Amino acid sequence: MKEVHKISLIAIVYGLILSLVTWIFFSDYILWVVLGSLTSLFNHSQMIHITKGKYSTQMLILHIFQRYAMYTIIIAIAFFDTKDLADQKIMMYTFIFLLLGFMAVKVGALIYATPLIKKPVEKGEYVDYDNPDS
Repeated sequence: MKEVHKISLIAIVYGLILSLVTWIFFSDYILWVVLGSLTSLFNHSQMIHITKGKYSTQMLILHIFQRYAMYTIIIAIAFFDTKDLADQKIMMYTFIFLLLGFMAVKVGALIYATPLIKKPVEKGEYVDYDNPDS
């Protein structure tokens, strides 16, 4: 479970850096980056909560449905907010920054999997997956 929390922390740092860069260079799109990152992190925290201890298939399916419904609602808000604008580049940039925000947890997992953060297991070394502290 420690790995999942480390991924969350890396995703938070990614979201903050992405928000800062967006605020400095593309200040019109900061809302979409923050909204995408927060949606991704909220869904990740819900998945951590659901999979702790005992979990049922019904709760997992409900969460997956809720996750994709939330993504669909956010994409629909972005679409309806930018569809009447004269320049279609604004809509394209909005969706690009929204997707960059949605990728916060994925980028966190990729960064966590690099050898800089996660130490590789030596060949022949015993790993007790039930007790990660050993």
